[in-house]
Amino acid sequence: MFNPAFEDKNPPLRLLSAFHDVFPDIAPEFIVQVDGRDMWVAGVTTSTQEYTIHAPDIEGKVTFTWRTAKSKRTIMKRPLPKWARYPAGVVVELGANGLDVDGVTAIVIGDEPDGPRYDYALALTIAALWHELTDTDYTPASLQDVVEKVRREYIEE
Repeated sequence: MFNPAFEDKNPPLRLLSAFHDVFPDIAPEFIVQVDGRDMWVAGVTTSTQEYTIHAPDIEGKVTFTWRTAKSKRTIMKRPLPKWARYPAGVVVELGANGLDVDGVTAIVIGDEPDGPRYDYALALTIAALWHELTDTDYTPASLQDVVEKVRREYIEE
């Protein structure tokens, strides 16, 4: 199940276990962690134009598209759960700036405290993932800039 290309990342066992629970027959295509944060994401790309995030730490799962995220809704037209607003905002912001990803199904695991710190770390991790998937350079500061813009223009509006 484990892709040897990720050996240097040293992901937590519970990330790989959670991934295997959702995808028992495949290995993750990507594993990303943002430096300085205890938040990890592993998953696969899809061609669905949908983004599904499983967050077993908080027993959450959400699916949205770029268009539904713009209106802060899931694909079922329900409001985004609070924990998913930052990742959806990041997808909207980066998609509007040309970082398009066809689709993603991902597992996120973190040891960040619940609340604002968890939400912020999750947003940084999704921003890093989008950059990795589009092979776009980024720095910790550029990720923070994206997340701060999402906070101001998507979360607080």
